[in-house]
Amino acid sequence: MTLHLNRLAQKSKEYISTEIKFLPNSLEEPRYNEYVNDDHRHILKMSGHIPNTMSYRLNNYGFRGEDFIVGSDCDVAIGSSNTWGGGTHEEFIFPTLIAQRTNRTVYNLGFPAGTSDGTFRYCEYWLPKLKPKNVYACWPSPARSELVVDHDGRKHIIHLAKSESKWKKLLNKWPANGKWFTKWFANMENSYLNNLKNLYAVKYICEQIGANLIVARPDVITYDNLPEELKILPTFNIQRGAWPIVDIGRDFKHPGPVWHSMFADYILENNDFDTIVKELNEKTFK
Repeated sequence: MTLHLNRLAQKSKEYISTEIKFLPNSLEEPRYNEYVNDDHRHILKMSGHIPNTMSYRLNNYGFRGEDFIVGSDCDVAIGSSNTWGGGTHEEFIFPTLIAQRTNRTVYNLGFPAGTSDGTFRYCEYWLPKLKPKNVYACWPSPARSELVVDHDGRKHIIHLAKSESKWKKLLNKWPANGKWFTKWFANMENSYLNNLKNLYAVKYICEQIGANLIVARPDVITYDNLPEELKILPTFNIQRGAWPIVDIGRDFKHPGPVWHSMFADYILENNDFDTIVKELNEKTFK
């Protein structure tokens, strides 16, 4: 079964408890055409993705990883595609690594193209049911939001990201070319405040069920943090900027196992909740 990552969230219910293969070889949108040249195939090879063994195991509720067992002793990882583990094998993503290093079950509530809005929605529904002891949050960027729209009589959630405005305008994809989108992201205080409110809301849910909320941004692991032997290698620009070609996810957007291992180490030793709250407050109310 071949599916593009940007379809997984909306189609996941159709493929519950199946394996979904991802091959960037037959891509529909023009913005992906650059990924099929020889240079990119070389990066796939250097990152260990040729031959392709990439798959996404979806559980009984459409999330990545093992089935949720309500009432079990567990922890939970939340966030966007960094938590989902876009482009990286399940055994190497940070929720799996935390489970291994703590010897605990860690359910993965991450989802592709995630926002703090969506993270709150999933937490509001799932945390009171799963009742985890610890919630590990790779907290999404402020420059993302969600918009609920009515389409053909059904409600849809549209993912909005400031970084996507250029290509969405080129493809004439609403709402990047709409007034609401432009006004919202023209003033980043909207995004900072929204991100802060969702973080406080998730914290409240955790307090109500007696869970520890442990938070870090994905960019706490930067190129400068990498081992010297990786810094001397050629790089490729992914979402976070230049990254060594031996640690590129198969989707060409996300870092690979090295980043996930370093992030797992970081969030097991640090909790940046207060730091993130302070930063968002300063940016919102400057």
